[in-house]
Amino acid sequence: MNLNSMLRVFWALWPWCLAGALIGLWLVPLARIIPRTVLQRARSPLHEWQGPGGGLGQPVPPARRIWVPLLNAGLWAYAAATATQPAFWAALPEAGLASTLVLLALIDWDTTMLPDWVVLPLGVAGLLGSYAGLTPNGLPVSAASAAVVLVLLGGLAWAFRLIKGARGIGGGDLKLLAALAAWFGLFGVLYVVLWSSVVTVAWYVAWRRFKGLGIEAEWPFGPAIVAAALAWSLGVA
Repeated sequence: MNLNSMLRVFWALWPWCLAGALIGLWLVPLARIIPRTVLQRARSPLHEWQGPGGGLGQPVPPARRIWVPLLNAGLWAYAAATATQPAFWAALPEAGLASTLVLLALIDWDTTMLPDWVVLPLGVAGLLGSYAGLTPNGLPVSAASAAVVLVLLGGLAWAFRLIKGARGIGGGDLKLLAALAAWFGLFGVLYVVLWSSVVTVAWYVAWRRFKGLGIEAEWPFGPAIVAAALAWSLGVA
């Protein structure tokens, strides 16, 4: 790529990088505001919701205010660079999906919570995007995929709990996978389930080995789902 081509690419993408960075700055406090508001309205003790991030009582890590905007800027730029024409309407849904997934990963990492306030609108957006032709599948396929995921994975989770007496997958994780089915279709969600399971086991073992985990802390499945979903959305799969 020559200098002129690089300048044209930069000129086309810098507004997306800037917008993504600004949205990323906003995601950091929002990831604390949403779960705190949900728990306060439910009158649930904040200290009972604690993930590897330490829960809502811990200050936001300073590094998060740097890497989240940078990551989000890169995701928005990639969405714009790979979009079909017209770029704005083709890229905006992918960029919004990426930012929403990053937000959910932050919330789940800190609290092991995937709030309906975020997950359900994500699923509705996937269905609307399918209806508008902004996703690879039409509305009937997207709706059927979400229903199959809810029934299939929900049934497996119910059977696991009945046999083992322990929760296999949380309700928030199940809803998130159903929402992703509205965006990616059934095949895409099966990919997400496979690789998120591998990622979360490896991540858990490494974290326990090198970082440790508080006695009250639970291990969230959401960040691994997000990592696999971003990989699928970015075309890494």
